[in-house]
Amino acid sequence: MDSEVCCLSNEITMDVYLYDLADNPLFYEISADTISDILACADARVANYTKGELLIAEQDEVSDIGIILSGEAQASMLDQSGKRFILAELSKGSVFGDVMAASNTKRSHVTVTAITDVKVMLIPFRNAVGLQTADNRLLLNLFNVVSRKYFELQERINCIIKPTLREKILFYLNSVSERECRGMFHIPFSREGLAEYLNADRSALSRELSAMKRDGLIDYYKNTFRLL
Repeated sequence: MDSEVCCLSNEITMDVYLYDLADNPLFYEISADTISDILACADARVANYTKGELLIAEQDEVSDIGIILSGEAQASMLDQSGKRFILAELSKGSVFGDVMAASNTKRSHVTVTAITDVKVMLIPFRNAVGLQTADNRLLLNLFNVVSRKYFELQERINCIIKPTLREKILFYLNSVSERECRGMFHIPFSREGLAEYLNADRSALSRELSAMKRDGLIDYYKNTFRLL
């Protein structure tokens, strides 16, 4: 879909985003000056999407690496029966489109939808990887980002193949708890979103969560959970 696009045509405009980008894994150990040069030389641009707008639709040709600058989006796909599955929640700093942009076909197998108003940095893949940056750090960081997504996908597979809904819930909550390194943690999904992520019926999920709370396995209030 069309979006409001503003070209990063001068250094002052670019500098607005350098602080956030410096902490992004795509620019790990790359100086602010070099990031600024990369954005300028790669023809990076910023796009604004409104809530409900598609950043990427299935079968779109993807040629840009996207970085969420603000807001939240959701990556999902449909199975053969037309049921939607949530693959990932994207928030500030999330990188998307990189795997598709690097592929031969460049066709997207997922839909990325804005769930709030979203601001995105779009960096043409071929322009970025063709730059001769110091020690090819950008390319190395891109490999690291893609490999991290591989392990996240493996974790997702390990979750949804659990034989019971309770095991799926516990596996997911344990994974989030370990990442957050805290006893009480917040999950990014609504009940409907969590049901889609776990490939479960929403009503069955609500019943199982209540049963697990009653059995003393978990405690929760809305999207805040604690493993007991």
